[in-house]
Amino acid sequence: MSNRIIIIVLLIISVFGAGSIGLVWMRMEISVVAKDCVELEDELEIVAREVHELRAQYSRAMRPSSLASMVNGRLEMPKAQLTYHVSEADMERRLGKSSVAKRSQNHRARGEFAGTQ
Repeated sequence: MSNRIIIIVLLIISVFGAGSIGLVWMRMEISVVAKDCVELEDELEIVAREVHELRAQYSRAMRPSSLASMVNGRLEMPKAQLTYHVSEADMERRLGKSSVAKRSQNHRARGEFAGTQ
């Protein structure tokens, strides 16, 4: 055999060997990534269960009967000394003739509403 054939055979063997080692390395990396994906999916499932449980707790807490039982005895009408009464004359005196309430009535009378331009 000539040197040229030996060199070509060695070159072909080294190329296929390097390719084989590359394939084995890629399969190992794929296995590592797949293992990480499984762990993340498991963690995602656990978090999804916790979110579902928290939503259920929130729904139970926001029921009118639950809210009523939580504030039972703590909500009551304010005492007379804590109540302030404001007359229309007081409002006009404090805010003037161009009060926000009067301006909003003017817009309402003209048919102008927020977002209708």
